[in-house]
Amino acid sequence: MQTKTRQEEEILKEMRDLPEVVQEKMLKMVHFLKSEIIEKKSTEEKATAEFLSVCGTWDDNRSVEEQIRDVYSSRKSTNRTENVF
Repeated sequence: MQTKTRQEEEILKEMRDLPEVVQEKMLKMVHFLKSEIIEKKSTEEKATAEFLSVCGTWDDNRSVEEQIRDVYSSRKSTNRTENVF
């Protein structure tokens, strides 16, 4: 078997010295790492990038205080939850 990297070669050397039962466990660990950590992370990063690609940038030249004032002034009073609690 041809190795691609020095690290792969080192991993194979370490694995050869282990009993077969332990090699099986190591193989399960590698599968777990690939499927649950490495691939999930790239999937999450891809999902985040896709989400951000559809978001626009916030374009507002007003000060923070003016924006907050605008948010509060546009709110409407309601008593919808008055009887909930």
